[in-house]
Amino acid sequence: MTAAAWQALTAELDLWAAQGRIAYFWWRDDDAVEASPALDRLLALQVASGAPLALAIIPARVQASLTDRLAGHNGVAALQHGYAHHNHAGLTEKKCEFPASRPLADRLSDLQAGQVLMRQHFGRQFQPIFVPPWNRLAADCLPEMPRLGYTAASGFTPRKAYWAAPGLAWLNTHVDPIDWHGTDNSGAAMRSLAAASALLRAMRQGEHPVQPVGLLTHHLRHDETIWDFTDVFLATTKRHTAVRWLDPAVALQIGAPPAVTPTS
Repeated sequence: MTAAAWQALTAELDLWAAQGRIAYFWWRDDDAVEASPALDRLLALQVASGAPLALAIIPARVQASLTDRLAGHNGVAALQHGYAHHNHAGLTEKKCEFPASRPLADRLSDLQAGQVLMRQHFGRQFQPIFVPPWNRLAADCLPEMPRLGYTAASGFTPRKAYWAAPGLAWLNTHVDPIDWHGTDNSGAAMRSLAAASALLRAMRQGEHPVQPVGLLTHHLRHDETIWDFTDVFLATTKRHTAVRWLDPAVALQIGAPPAVTPTS
C-alpha cells in the first residue's frame, strides 16, 4: 500500500479542519453468525480504535455463541443483514435476497421475521437499520419498511438523497477494501482509499450531499492485507482533529434535512 494514498486522505482531512468542518465516519461489518477467531480479532480492533462498530448479522443463521459473545460488549450495534442471506434472484439477475421477481408479501414476511429474531437475540444492541445481502433490495420494499419499524436501509455507494422512502433513510457505506472479483486485495484497498478521499472532496466542495463516510468490512473474508488496512484506516482517521466516528443511530442524523414544522 502506497504512502501517497494515505497522505492524500490526510491532506483532504486537513482541508476540512482548515475550514472548521467535521468529517463523520461510521463502520459496518457484514455476515456475522457466530463467534470465531476472526470475530474476536474484529472486536479487539474495535476496542483498540474506539470506533463504534455496526455488526450486520444474518438473523436466521444466528448461533448462541454470537449472542453470548456480544452480550455486554460496549461499542457494538447489531443490524439486520437480510433474513437467511439466501439468493432468490433469477438466473439472469444479480444475486439478491429481496428481488422484485419475488412476491412482495414473501419479502416483507422475511423482513419482519428477521427483525423479530434480531430483537430476541440482541435486545437493546439491535438498531432497526436493514442491510440487504449483496447491498441489493428491490425498490418496492422501501415504502413498506417504516411501518415494520425500520429507520434506515444501508447499501453501498454514496447516497444521492437522504430519504430512501418517506420515513426511511439511507445510511450507506463507501470504503470496501476487498477485491471481490479477484485476489488483489492490496489494489482494492488502495482504490477504496481513493474513493474515500474523492467522496470527502466532493462533499467539501458542495458537489455531493453531506453524509457519513462508511467503512465496510467482512471479518470472515479478511487476509492480513485487509486487517492491516482496516487498522491503519481507523488509526489514521481517528487521530485526525477533523474526524468523528459515530454509532449508526447517531450517523443517521448527519445530512438529515431539517424537520418540517406543520403550519396551522
